[in-house]
Amino acid sequence: MLAETPLGAQRAFTLFPTVGINRPGTDRWPVLVKELDEIAGWVRTQAVPRLITGTDPPKPVLPTRYQTAVGHDDERNAIAYGSMVTAAEHHLERLNAATAREGLYDMLRHLDGAPAPEQTSAWLQDLSDGQVLQQMAKIKPTSTYDPEITMSNYTALVGMCDEARAFKDDLRSTTNLT
Repeated sequence: MLAETPLGAQRAFTLFPTVGINRPGTDRWPVLVKELDEIAGWVRTQAVPRLITGTDPPKPVLPTRYQTAVGHDDERNAIAYGSMVTAAEHHLERLNAATAREGLYDMLRHLDGAPAPEQTSAWLQDLSDGQVLQQMAKIKPTSTYDPEITMSNYTALVGMCDEARAFKDDLRSTTNLT
C-alpha cells in the first residue's frame, strides 16, 4: 500500500517510482536507469570511438551531449564544449532537488519571523536544481545535537529566509519597473 486516507479526504503526495529489470537467470533486479547509464557510457567511451578510429579510444572522452538545436560553425569545437553530465546524473539531481525543495520549505516555514509560505515557495521554485542542492548542502546532519552544528544550521536557515525576502523584494521592484 502506498497511502491511505479517510473516504472523501484528499492528500497531496509525490511519488518517484524506481523501475528495475530482472537479469535473465538471476535473482538480481538492478535499477533500469543505472543499467542504461552504464550502457550509454560504454557506447560513448568505448564503442563509438573504436568504430570511428579503429584503435583504442582517444582522450578526452566524448561528452554525453552537446547543443544540437542551434547551428555551429565548428562542430568539433561544439562537441569539445559539450556537457559531461549524463541523463542519469541529471535525473538524480532533479529528484534530489525536488526532495530538497520540500525539506527546505518545511524547515523555513517553522522559523520564527520566516517569510510568508508563498514567498518562500516562490523563492525555492525560482532556484535552479543545482542552487537548491547548494542551499541544502549548508544544512549539516547532527544526531548528537552538537551545539556548533545546530547553530550553524540555524544561521544557514536564517540566511535563506533573508534570501527569500530579498527575492520577494527583487520581484516587487522588477514588477514595478514594467
